[in-house]
Amino acid sequence: MNYKAEHLALQVRQARENAAMSQRDLSARSGVTQSHISQIESGKLSPGIGTMVDIGRALDLELVFVPKRSMSAVNSLIQSIPSRQGLSPEIGNVALSLISRGERLIAEVRKFTGSFTDLDRMDEYLRFFKRVSLQSDDIKTIKNAIDMLDHYENGMQWGVEFMKAVHKVQALRNKIAHGQADEPRSAYSIHENDDDA
Repeated sequence: MNYKAEHLALQVRQARENAAMSQRDLSARSGVTQSHISQIESGKLSPGIGTMVDIGRALDLELVFVPKRSMSAVNSLIQSIPSRQGLSPEIGNVALSLISRGERLIAEVRKFTGSFTDLDRMDEYLRFFKRVSLQSDDIKTIKNAIDMLDHYENGMQWGVEFMKAVHKVQALRNKIAHGQADEPRSAYSIHENDDDA
């Protein structure tokens, strides 16, 4: 296996595992066959750009070309984003199971109440959470809101409490989507005129 194929194989496998997806899950989302994904991850096959775009988008990644002189700045920006990786597949499966439960409960609640803003937002946020790695504390925040849906289905009214829970889920979604600005910004600039990079 040459270096390029080995590096690409490692990147695809790590991205898939960080998303708590099996090869079968990635195949279903990307439209690329499972055997093709297996061959890419083992380094037996170097995929074309179209295949990499399909796999990347299924993993919520984008394939971009960056000018070589800007790579230092881009790498610095990427490294400054708090890492959400390193979770075990078990935690990822727990999160996906919880989200599926939430989606089922939302469908049940809609049968009785129809749509309303907080319910629609919760549905949107759950779709977002399917595509990202969640920490244990994140899962607790989501579970709290989903548990309220469960109480509603069992005849309890929750109104304001559910609205507060949805706002916490929204804050979590925003934190994940936009990253945290807790760390100082890098000295590098995207527009840095460093031709030696």
